[in-house]
Amino acid sequence: MNAELIAIVAAAIALGTAMLASIRGVRQEVRDLRNEMKGELNALRSELKGDMETLGNEQRGGMKALASSLRDEMKALESRLRDEMKALESRLRGEMQAGFKELTARIVNIGDRLSKVEGIIEGMFWGARNKPADKPGEGAA
Repeated sequence: MNAELIAIVAAAIALGTAMLASIRGVRQEVRDLRNEMKGELNALRSELKGDMETLGNEQRGGMKALASSLRDEMKALESRLRDEMKALESRLRGEMQAGFKELTARIVNIGDRLSKVEGIIEGMFWGARNKPADKPGEGAA
């Protein structure tokens, strides 16, 4: 029984650790993607700025529109990434809660089993504890 309890607790710890590591890994990937997107956006901006300075006034309007559309695309990409992160985090949280519910149910089951065993053991020794004390012989003078 103790081995089952230890195994269940160890499994819960492993499950929680794996989920925490998974969430941290996903968050780190998002940070990396954001940094990469910022770097690419800054590179595009500097490139566009340099190109706009060399182009004449008539072409600047088109470049501004292109920059605006790129900015809109980046915002849409970041929004989609944020939504995917929220969905993933929600799914992981649900899996973790389900794992802890199962763990709780198993621990309660083990507690019930231990209570039954304890009752059986007490019942076995009840008669020995409640025997009347030996009375000294009444006929002795």
